Amino acid sequence: MSSKTASTQRWRFLAPGRRLPGSPLAFLLLVVAVAAGGWNTVEGARSRAEAERLGRVMALSERVLSSLKDLETGQRGFVLTGREDYLDPYTAALARIDGELAALDGVTPDRGLRERRRGVIAAETDYAARVVAARRAGGQEAALALIQTGEGKRTMDAVRDVTREVQDRAAGDLRRLAAADAFRTPLLPLVTLAAALAAVGLLARLALVRRRESQRMADLLESVLENAPVGLGFLDRDLNLRHMNRALGNMSERGFGADLGAPIWALLPSLRDALGPKLAAARDSGLVTANVAVAVPAPSAPGGTRHFEASFFPLRRRGRGPEAERADGVGIVMADVTLGKLAERRLVDSEERFRSLTEATSAIVWTTTPDGAFRQAASEWTRFTGQAPAEAAGQGFLAAVHPDDREATRDAWERAVTTRTLYAIEHRLRRQDGVWRHMEGRAVPILEEDGRVREWVGAHADVTARKEAELALEAAKEAAEEANRAKSQFLANMSHELRTPLSAVIGYAEMLQEEMEDLGEESLLADMRKIEANARHLLGLINDVLDLSKIEAERMEVYAEDLDVAETVREVATTVDALVEKKDNSLTLALGDHLGRAHTDATKLRQCLINLLSNAAKFTEGGTITLTAARAHREGGDRLVFTVADTGIGMSEEQQARLFQRFTQADASTTRRFGGTGLGLAITRAFAHMLGGEITVASRLGEGTTFTLDLPALYEERDPAEPAGESLPEAPAAVAARPDPGSNLVLVVDDDPATRDLLARFLRRDGFTVATAPDGRAGLEAARRLRPRVVLLDVTMPRMDGWAVLRALRADPDFGATPVIMVTVLDEQNLAFSLGATDYLHKPVEWGALKEAMERFRPAIHEGPVLVVDDDPDVRERMTTMLTREGWRVASAENGLAGLEAVGVRKPGLILLDLMMPELDGFGFLRALRDRPDWRDIPVVVLTAKDVTAEDRRRLAGRADRILPKAGLGMADLAATLRGLMSPGAGGEAVVEAPDRAVAP
Repeated sequence: MSSKTASTQRWRFLAPGRRLPGSPLAFLLLVVAVAAGGWNTVEGARSRAEAERLGRVMALSERVLSSLKDLETGQRGFVLTGREDYLDPYTAALARIDGELAALDGVTPDRGLRERRRGVIAAETDYAARVVAARRAGGQEAALALIQTGEGKRTMDAVRDVTREVQDRAAGDLRRLAAADAFRTPLLPLVTLAAALAAVGLLARLALVRRRESQRMADLLESVLENAPVGLGFLDRDLNLRHMNRALGNMSERGFGADLGAPIWALLPSLRDALGPKLAAARDSGLVTANVAVAVPAPSAPGGTRHFEASFFPLRRRGRGPEAERADGVGIVMADVTLGKLAERRLVDSEERFRSLTEATSAIVWTTTPDGAFRQAASEWTRFTGQAPAEAAGQGFLAAVHPDDREATRDAWERAVTTRTLYAIEHRLRRQDGVWRHMEGRAVPILEEDGRVREWVGAHADVTARKEAELALEAAKEAAEEANRAKSQFLANMSHELRTPLSAVIGYAEMLQEEMEDLGEESLLADMRKIEANARHLLGLINDVLDLSKIEAERMEVYAEDLDVAETVREVATTVDALVEKKDNSLTLALGDHLGRAHTDATKLRQCLINLLSNAAKFTEGGTITLTAARAHREGGDRLVFTVADTGIGMSEEQQARLFQRFTQADASTTRRFGGTGLGLAITRAFAHMLGGEITVASRLGEGTTFTLDLPALYEERDPAEPAGESLPEAPAAVAARPDPGSNLVLVVDDDPATRDLLARFLRRDGFTVATAPDGRAGLEAARRLRPRVVLLDVTMPRMDGWAVLRALRADPDFGATPVIMVTVLDEQNLAFSLGATDYLHKPVEWGALKEAMERFRPAIHEGPVLVVDDDPDVRERMTTMLTREGWRVASAENGLAGLEAVGVRKPGLILLDLMMPELDGFGFLRALRDRPDWRDIPVVVLTAKDVTAEDRRRLAGRADRILPKAGLGMADLAATLRGLMSPGAGGEAVVEAPDRAVAP
């Protein structure tokens, strides 16, 4: 809590209203006393009025009953005697009853009671009138007959009952009033007296407390004045000091030396001329004079002079009249400002030093107004640029900035002024001799206490020498990078030129081995296998060099895909099993729980693990190699940790320091003993970095080595590179011309005669007809002339490379559906698939992979229906109806699993496939379908509402024959597309035409 807040609360605590109840409570008690007395009076009057009313009710009720009795008596006498004078009481009672009844109703508030009473009285008077009339008309017998009915007795009993009820109710009300009066009469006077006494006592106590608090406040005020940090004093009418607080006494001792009863200038008469007139004006004219500077010689003060500031004001009495207008003296308030004066002096000296420093420094120091405009005055800026002050004023300083830098300077300056943030820029300024100099400028706003900008202060430093050095360094860097790129390109070119003949050596070796086996020349097989093994070893070294050149040129790409971690580790272990056993080593797998799946580049992960295991197998003999895999949960995502530990020769710290350097092994003796190029671990670390991970090593000489590969389980994919060259026009949905469905012709386009010969021999042996072309242009002409079923296409060729041939084929409507398989040493799958390639094979060609790829394009005739796999029942029904009308037999399945079951029951002639489905989607269905050799030739048309991305196309490449969007696709267009893929024949047979696995409509 701040001191101000604490002080405020302390003063509030001392206020009288916070110590005990104040005047509001006393006033409330007085109100209670008056209210109680008034209530007693009002209630007494009301009670008396009610008692009087109840008495009248009882009396008037009795009077009405008496009149009715008189009426009954007169009626009876007249009936017995028949004399009219006996009716006098009867007549008199009738005359009285109405008035008495009206008076009784006036004091009876109960309306129901009034009406009931009038009813029974009216019945009684009516009965009496009828008896009298019967006596007069029919004599005594008639009257007695009416009397003997008992009606008169009943009506009179009712009158008595009502009268008794009224009187009983009135008597009860009187008793309650008496009880209430008995309780109220002593209580309310007592409450009135108690409240009045309490109010008087409280007011008396309050007056006493306020008097004490006033005295305390006066004491506190006196203490505040006495201990105030400023000097306070009172002068009488003769201007002699009558009172000084402690601060003013200290000032007097250190400065002017005045004492009580003497003028303030007693020891310094020179002060009289300066202060006398002002004090007299305050006393005689009531003028207030503030901040009068007083300088007093004082040896103890800094600089030998003590500075004060004094204020004078008149002291008047409270009240009105002449006595109040006349001042009894003068009050004085004085503060010691010696330190403030000293600070002002130091500030002046500091500003003078700053001004001298700016004039002496090589930097240009300048200031502007709060709105960022230069003042119309000479400055370091004008002296450097040669501008006149009027030219630089406002925004004119921009004229000295280089035209190419002027707009950026204006924007940066306006942004800094608007946001009141640091201004920093580098630009060129014209010196007064006309030479452009590179300058670094910075400026900051100087703020007032309220946050307003007082001015901007900035400086410009000449950085021309630094800029020239940076340009020279940049040029040297570009030259070095260009040399590195030239080296990488040379390595890539050399690797390509070496891999091409090696591919032929390996291919011919494999074919010769097959022919030797057929001829029974077992003695030559061992030599051919050695030739193939050495060629593959040399190819592996060249592949490492090529990978290294691609990494250095930043052309190595990552192809992330979903993979099962445990399955991948087991596959790697199987791959290196023979290499491990070569030196009598044993491989142990330690797979952690919950390895799960990962999304990363499976090829590069396998290569990293194979390199580490191969390295361990190379440097371990008769030992144990342990491959450990675990999944770690860390902040930012799961990590996969692979550890390869061996019991081999180990390494020293010096050898570990050189371990990951390219073309370097532990030392020269290691190279001589174990061989190798020293690239494996360097490439492994580069792959680890590309996948977002790291590789570390721990080793002790003679005890073994442990490599740890730490990778993210989810690789963050970068945007796929755009394919080079011109954009590829979309192929039409319908193909204008297609090769003969039964055609077996394969066109091989390659500039290497050995590769052409190997591919042709393999394909002919596998039952295909083969045509060849020596370069891209000849291949394109042969394709247009021969219309092959499949094209095998190399990339690096003279006259026209494979990319240009592929673009031309996909741009031609006649070849939009022709499968094109790229066969090359390059690693450019993404580019190939984006341009429309159907499949991608690396040289040297694995004949098993080529055979598997070609099996999909071998002409085949299937007896089977069209299978519609879609989770939407409406789509399945619509497709079934349309295809049935077109003459096909149709089967359907609601998801991928059901679709695979349907294919297993009866092989379809064609499959219409949706991608987004529950249980098993279209991608999983295609993987499972193509994994079965006997199902690989089934044409598949993907029909989906999903936006197909470049990644989706890459996943579908080589598996789907056509990709069609559901949106806007007419049934006629779909039917035409299907006719191009299969032709319904007699008996429901369908001929599957050449598929197109890359081109989307």
